[in-house]
Amino acid sequence: MSLSLAALADLAEEEGQGTVELFAPRVRFRSVGHSDLDACLDWFAELVMTVDIDDADDVVVGSLDFTVIRLGTQDPIALCLDQFDGDHEMLAGLFDGNQLAEQVEEQFETLTVVTEAVLIPNIAFVTEPLRGHDLGLWLVTETIHRMLPTGMVLMWPYPVLGTDPDPNAGFDSDPDADSAQITALDSAIGRLADHFGRCGLTPVESAPWALGMSTAFEALRVARSGLGVVRAAAVSLTLEQLRAASPPPAPDE
Repeated sequence: MSLSLAALADLAEEEGQGTVELFAPRVRFRSVGHSDLDACLDWFAELVMTVDIDDADDVVVGSLDFTVIRLGTQDPIALCLDQFDGDHEMLAGLFDGNQLAEQVEEQFETLTVVTEAVLIPNIAFVTEPLRGHDLGLWLVTETIHRMLPTGMVLMWPYPVLGTDPDPNAGFDSDPDADSAQITALDSAIGRLADHFGRCGLTPVESAPWALGMSTAFEALRVARSGLGVVRAAAVSLTLEQLRAASPPPAPDE
């Protein structure tokens, strides 16, 4: 059982507290089960933290939905990717049938170690007042460490849009405005790629818009070591911050 951010604010107010300290981040997992294919397992990770109120439940402050795909089954990887929302299908070119594409195998040396599965993070979310403390990066690295002992991670670092696109935006549009939007999007993708580079992910040479990492080598261990301080994170939030914060998405959203 967990508290929502708004419920935590109400509880703190009942206890006469004007602020709440959140600490001891942890990750817990649940299987979502949207896929009917044997090769695909879709999961949802929740980032929870303890609060400084006696006997209070933990509060959910972030989330990550991700997919684990087993290689070498009868299910084509492209079919697996096409089942899911988000940008999974953008990674289809990094596979060949039910295996990794040759260029990916060569770059990340997956043929030299046992590589039975690929983990694909989708949308990582941390509620607004807790951003800036590396909790999202820590959530991603811990998820990879716990859910993919030996395998490949692939990711497309695309920013989540805040609003639905205008269906008429393509008509009579301003070319200068379009160019500015493309430039801004490229810049945002670049910043996200650099950001997730701290998880050990590096550009895929055959598709530089994508990021990859083999967990068989040192990149993940080094990344987790660098983010280890996050386990000791403690952040105090006011009741106003708690009530204004966006709740993490639910697994079926």
